Amino acid sequence: METLRQAAERAPEPDLLARIGERRRQRNRRRAQLLAAAAVVAVMGVGTAATKGIFVRDGEGIGTADQPPAEEDRGAVAEPTVTVTHRLGKGHKTAGPTITRTVTATPRGPAAVPVGRLWPKALFQMPAKNADGWRYRPVTGINATEVLLMAESSFEKAGKIEIYNVKTGKARLVTVVPTTKGLKEYYPQRATTDGTNVTWYATGTDKNRNRVAEIWWAPLSGGKAQKIYTTTEYAIDAIGLDGGQVVWSAVKGGVQRKPLVGSTTELLSDENLHLIRWPWASDVGDGPDARETNQTKIVNLAKGTETRIAVKPGTTGLRCGPTWCRGRLDNRVIIQRPDGSGFRRLPEAAFMSGLSPYPILDRFLESGDTVYDVNTGKQAAITRVGNWSGVGTSSEASTILYWGATKEQKPAKYWVLNLAAVPTEQ
Repeated sequence: METLRQAAERAPEPDLLARIGERRRQRNRRRAQLLAAAAVVAVMGVGTAATKGIFVRDGEGIGTADQPPAEEDRGAVAEPTVTVTHRLGKGHKTAGPTITRTVTATPRGPAAVPVGRLWPKALFQMPAKNADGWRYRPVTGINATEVLLMAESSFEKAGKIEIYNVKTGKARLVTVVPTTKGLKEYYPQRATTDGTNVTWYATGTDKNRNRVAEIWWAPLSGGKAQKIYTTTEYAIDAIGLDGGQVVWSAVKGGVQRKPLVGSTTELLSDENLHLIRWPWASDVGDGPDARETNQTKIVNLAKGTETRIAVKPGTTGLRCGPTWCRGRLDNRVIIQRPDGSGFRRLPEAAFMSGLSPYPILDRFLESGDTVYDVNTGKQAAITRVGNWSGVGTSSEASTILYWGATKEQKPAKYWVLNLAAVPTEQ
């Protein structure tokens, strides 16, 4: 879905492409385990290729608050044919194979407005590296002015967690990301924050080649990271925070909770529920084999309440937050409320899939070069100078989209769109 993505997500059946970006979601399961996602190499003509946290697209001209792209960039044009080649990288069980796919990229419609014109307060530039020269991988927006970041000492080797402040233009250290001695193929996976603490899980293999999952946390105010849970019994697929407790769900095993300081682990659900974002859970996981499956209920784990979802005949891949759902019907993207009201079809195939199937902040849908606001019906166009862009690597649907400020593959600065900074009324 986890980053080769515009072309990939616009393809009729983006099974592999859409999952390649999910390495950070689950290295020990098929989608999360096309882990190779993070190591994907994409080569394309016009269009996009994506992996979780990094998807690639041939750029046009960047739209900023001061310099929006030309009006003609927003109009519909002929649909180009795009050939995307990606190679699974190191760390994957079957590292090396090359997959080539030709897809038709659907251009965004004339209603899209340059993002810098539509949401100027949500768009900004920031350094692409920290003071140590480590490249930043954005995670998500903490609020309208702060962005949670992973700083990687080498590819996919997160060494520090930092926060960038848009107002001051500076970053500060939250914690150093530890590596557990004796574990190989060790990678921090997805993280999340509640504005007070940050938690993440990491995976590795022990000397017997068993998969190991660990859960860590640290205060956002700064401090040493603490490991609070280790398991070899199952793969984690999502993580969250509930005040002074960490919450997670497993591919098979349900939702569990444990105090940040304490030893009691509590099972909150049966094995069929998967965390979306605390306190919400779904009865459908996010693996590739569940892509066509419709969610039938959304559960509020804090209140213990359950809402059944109305599914129109023919709908596939329906995913619902507490307010809005996204799915597919007759090769069109649809949105609706869980009770079936508010139903509408979106005009573009671009939204057939995103790096997260759930609406961002229960409000936005993104497709690589377009963001659609479900609440207002407004559509933002993103154009880029370079040939890549990325989406934050948080457990829940990230509020962050980012791309290079220059054409270089490793630019000195990023353009960042933080959807957490878009005012409610806009």
